[in-house]
Amino acid sequence: MDNFYLKEEYTFEDIENLILNEVEESIYLDFKDAPALDKSDGKRKEIAKDISAFANSEGGIIIYGIQENNHKASAINFIDGNIYTKEWIEQVINSSIQRRISNINIYPIRKSQNINETIYLIKIPKSLDAPHLSKDKRFYKRFNFESVMMEEYEIRNSYGRKLKSKLQIDDIKFQLLDQNESVFTLQIEIFAGNDGDMVEKDYKLNLYFINCPDVNLHWDIRDPNNYHYTEINDTKIKVSSNSISPIYPNESVTILRIKWKINKSNLVEIFEKLKIETILYFSAGEFRKEVDENYKMNIYEYLCKNNESINGN
Repeated sequence: MDNFYLKEEYTFEDIENLILNEVEESIYLDFKDAPALDKSDGKRKEIAKDISAFANSEGGIIIYGIQENNHKASAINFIDGNIYTKEWIEQVINSSIQRRISNINIYPIRKSQNINETIYLIKIPKSLDAPHLSKDKRFYKRFNFESVMMEEYEIRNSYGRKLKSKLQIDDIKFQLLDQNESVFTLQIEIFAGNDGDMVEKDYKLNLYFINCPDVNLHWDIRDPNNYHYTEINDTKIKVSSNSISPIYPNESVTILRIKWKINKSNLVEIFEKLKIETILYFSAGEFRKEVDENYKMNIYEYLCKNNESINGN
C-alpha cells in the first residue's frame, strides 16, 4: 500500500482494487460512506474532525464513497458531484479548521466521467503547522481506525513540529574507478540534504544489496565514517554509515563513499536480479530511496561498454 499513498493521480480502477483486495483501514487510510458528506452542521463537524486528525498525526488519505465492513473496503456508494462539489469540500475544510492546513489534495474520481457517480479521495499531509483546531473547538489525532481527542501533552508537543530537520537522499552516484582483466572497481557515493529548519546531528544510513550473488565492498580505513557490514540473510547485505558531521538546513553532504568490486564473469548475473535500496534515519523520521531499474541498467550498459576484456583495449 505504500505506493498508493505516493501516487500523484488516482483512477476508478484504483478504487475498485481497494475493494477487490479488501484493503483494511489504518492510521493512514479511512473509508467513508457517501452519507458522510452532508451539509448538516453535524456532518461538517465530522469532516473537520477527521481531516484535522490526519493533519495532526502522520497524514493520510480519506476516501468518501466507499463502504467498509469490519474496517475493510467492501463496496462503492457514489456521491452526486453536482450537489457535493470539490469546491464545497474545500470550503468546509477551510472554514471549519484552524489553522488552515496547507497542501491538501482533493481528487474527484468518476465512473465513466459521470459526475453523478463521484468518489472523493482526499490526501492530507502531515502538517508542520499543527496542532489544528476542529470546528467543535477540540484537537484530534488518528489512533488505529479512529479520530480521537489529543491529550494535553500531545497538543503541547505538536507546536514544535515545524522546527525540525527533514533529511532526504539527494543523489546516489556510481563511478568506474578502475578495472583489470577480471574485476571492475566502482565507487558508490550517497549524498544527503536537509530541507528542514533545524540542524541534524544524529542520522544513520543503511544501504542494502538484495539478490546480489557477489558483494565485495571496501572502504578506506582513514575514512571518518563509521561503516558496518551485516549479512542479513543469503540474499540481503546491509552496509551502515553513522553520522559524523551535522547537516545544516539547505546543505547537501556526502554520507557514504565505498568501493564495490565486481567480478566481470558475474556481471550479467549480478545486474539481472539486483536491487539496491537505502533508508536514511534521522531524529524527525526516515527517508527511503531505491535505485530504479533504468538507472541500474544504465550502469550495466556503461560497464559493458567500458569492459577492456571485451573491447580488447
